Amino acid sequence: MNHGISPHASTQTHETLEQRQQIALQVATECDRMLRQKFGATQVILFGSLAGQSPWHWDSDVDLAVEGLTFEQWLLAIDAVRALMPDWLAVDLVRLETLNPAVRRRVFQKRDMTQNKFLVLKEHLDDEVYALEETNRALNSALAQVPDVPEDFAARALASYINDFYRCCKRMSERVAVILDDGLPQGENWHQALLHQLGEPGGEGRPPLWNQDLLTALDEYRRFRHVVHHKYSNELRPEEVLRLAQRVSPLTFEVKAAIAHFNHWLTTQSPQ
Repeated sequence: MNHGISPHASTQTHETLEQRQQIALQVATECDRMLRQKFGATQVILFGSLAGQSPWHWDSDVDLAVEGLTFEQWLLAIDAVRALMPDWLAVDLVRLETLNPAVRRRVFQKRDMTQNKFLVLKEHLDDEVYALEETNRALNSALAQVPDVPEDFAARALASYINDFYRCCKRMSERVAVILDDGLPQGENWHQALLHQLGEPGGEGRPPLWNQDLLTALDEYRRFRHVVHHKYSNELRPEEVLRLAQRVSPLTFEVKAAIAHFNHWLTTQSPQ
């Protein structure tokens, strides 16, 4: 089934995949030098697909973990490393001090990394489940404080957590689409197309990631994400924000069950 191609596909003819990897490695080296010399980073670690921890593909980015930067320095460093990237290459700069334990172990390679794409995908989905649980805990804490804060302030805070919930689910969809399908959809409505792509069987004979009920629910959060992403703050209706926020916990349970089911399928595809 052809689900579309990556948003970067129009530039894929300029270099081979191997050439892109070499360019990305050179840029990562430049980033390492700049982060140490300009920002005073005490440690810079390349991880992820560019470091050989998972397959390098057309939608791979540069994953860098940095230590020794204040939050303000880190914000400035993000802009600085992005400026070094070619237009087809994204970068993810994270602080070692704030990484969750699962990703931190991966950064330091404290466990064997497999080249089997099914098991690689399972590890990434497990990391996203951890992030989802953290988001849900933070949201529940915010919900408990709603009666004690102004309505407008509560709506804006809850909206941020709701958006984080959707982003976790979107990243799960992206992981599956990139590793097993033909890549990410393209076009203005690619977020919507991505969800529906993962609601159907796809590449490598995979089952749907999301069932129809979850697909319908997540699509509502996708639409809400559009409001938050484009900062239409005057469109945030407190009663609607509260309703969506209160649904996150049961949906988190459903998403985790869906990922557990999908991960079981992934383990059956790996060689014995």
